[in-house]
Amino acid sequence: MGKYLLRQAILFSKVVELKPTSSLFGNIISRKLHTDEIPVKEIEIPVQWGRLSAKLWGTDQRRPILALHGWQDNAGTWDPIAPMLCKNRSILALDFPGHGHSSWIPPGMQYYSWELPRLIMYLKNYFKWDKVSLLCHSMGSIAGMRYASVCPDDVDIYIAIDSLIYDDYDLHLVVDKYPKILEKSLFAQTRLEEEPPSYTLEEITKLWHLGTTKSVALESVQHLLKRGAKESKRYPNKYYISRDARLKYTLFNPESKKFVEALIKRLKAPTLYIKAIDSPYASDAFSVEMREIIETNNDKFECHFIPGTHHVHLNSPETVAPLIQSFLKKYNVPI
Repeated sequence: MGKYLLRQAILFSKVVELKPTSSLFGNIISRKLHTDEIPVKEIEIPVQWGRLSAKLWGTDQRRPILALHGWQDNAGTWDPIAPMLCKNRSILALDFPGHGHSSWIPPGMQYYSWELPRLIMYLKNYFKWDKVSLLCHSMGSIAGMRYASVCPDDVDIYIAIDSLIYDDYDLHLVVDKYPKILEKSLFAQTRLEEEPPSYTLEEITKLWHLGTTKSVALESVQHLLKRGAKESKRYPNKYYISRDARLKYTLFNPESKKFVEALIKRLKAPTLYIKAIDSPYASDAFSVEMREIIETNNDKFECHFIPGTHHVHLNSPETVAPLIQSFLKKYNVPI
């Protein structure tokens, strides 16, 4: 089944540019991806360096909830849970630059984490949305937090899964690692045209599973492979991971406590934070303190601790979906 899904994703990879015309999603040619009653479309959004790819669950006649994935994942991370949430409110699941089907940044450039909040602003302006509704995981949650804090009047709801801010790392350790990261980043720039190592479907599934320290369950990997792997041109019946290798060397610059505190105190949108208790992330003293500051300053903040790994929404959507549904109902968001 996994092999079939992967082949289908490859065969139907061509999609149509999305323009902000008559409907909120313009005139696009849609492709039925699932047999459910919920329509699903692949779309493209033009950017200066190419395109942003996304997957729209539900109708294109009203403003969607923007779903943002984690580092080195893709829009497929929402495949299991999106059908549970989008009966009356569509979900636009984005592939960040370099991930999934979205264009890579130009040669010679490097990925930078503060580009992602700017990307959210770009989408808001492009579609002429009055507000942004955010459903986020991991790196996407941090991008969403930054945008919702920098532009508090632009966001009507913010849902974060397993992360709010970056963890607090030993600064000396971070600085010590920078030379090696920069060196590897330079090397990656020289191999942009080369096909990465390829694997059988079973091998690449296990590789992805282990690459997330088993956070993504083996049976869940197929959802990420559909957008995150391609068939090898050199070796029949083998596949390679297709995201931009430069993503591995993204510089997640540490930020001072004063800066982060000033930022998060600006968050005023109704906020749902779902923390996976089996995840190592956002469990350090700094993250806990910042979460408590948000709770103190935002009376519309709620937090739930649930069993599961960092990818709990992908592995156990039936656990996460009711929390999101309840939150959306609370703030009169159609679901």
